Amino acid sequence: MKNRISLWRSLAAAAAVLLTSACVSVTSTEVHVLPDSLDPRTMTPALFTDVPEGLISELGVEEGIPSSLCAFLVRKDGKEILFDSGNGVDDSQLLPGLEALGVKPEDIDHVFITHLHGDHIGGMVNDGKAVFTNATVYLNKDEHDGWADAAGMDMMKLYGEKLVLFDADDKLPCGVKAIKAYGHTPGHTMYRIDDIVFAGDIMHGTALQLRNPDSCARFDQNREQSAKSRKEALAAFKEEGLKVYGMHFPEPYYIQF
Repeated sequence: MKNRISLWRSLAAAAAVLLTSACVSVTSTEVHVLPDSLDPRTMTPALFTDVPEGLISELGVEEGIPSSLCAFLVRKDGKEILFDSGNGVDDSQLLPGLEALGVKPEDIDHVFITHLHGDHIGGMVNDGKAVFTNATVYLNKDEHDGWADAAGMDMMKLYGEKLVLFDADDKLPCGVKAIKAYGHTPGHTMYRIDDIVFAGDIMHGTALQLRNPDSCARFDQNREQSAKSRKEALAAFKEEGLKVYGMHFPEPYYIQF
């Protein structure tokens, strides 16, 4: 009997480890990380502006600042919710990652887009067709208007009436709250559920930008506004003790503030 009890305890402990590694639960919310590249990613220090002399060597990131490319699946209120969709290139791991979770593209109920850069919306389309055929897609109106003639908007148009534009103060489904974080792009948006934030590209190189939030990646469209948004966001994260997932945060892909 003692051996049997010991066996069950061992199995229960193993199951708990597997569940913990598969998702993060906060009340009724599950978060699943979907890394979209096979190889580790780094950001070249030369891509960043306004870096204090000596900081790169002090941080030990001369060979590259640890980064990633991620989308995130959230399960809440019986819905399958996707935040961004990765880059959609041939070796994209988004759909295999969803399949491993038992989720088909047609199972996705909502997609929330942080901004219209290709590494965040590339997975929305395949062979000229919408991938998430039953999903409603949410996009900040300022972001939409800022890219009206760009290729990314052509991709979004494939979703037709399922593309919903929102203003920053609109109420969104499943208790999702949009947070303005403009600067990286015209309508770059973070999203919050409970005490979790999906921060988009608020930081591309966390090791550097946590130390020096004035540093901007060279592909931030409005660097002054981007730095302002980053500093305001970091202050809010710290004040509220939020768990923040970033599309370019290195493993484990979140920071607990």
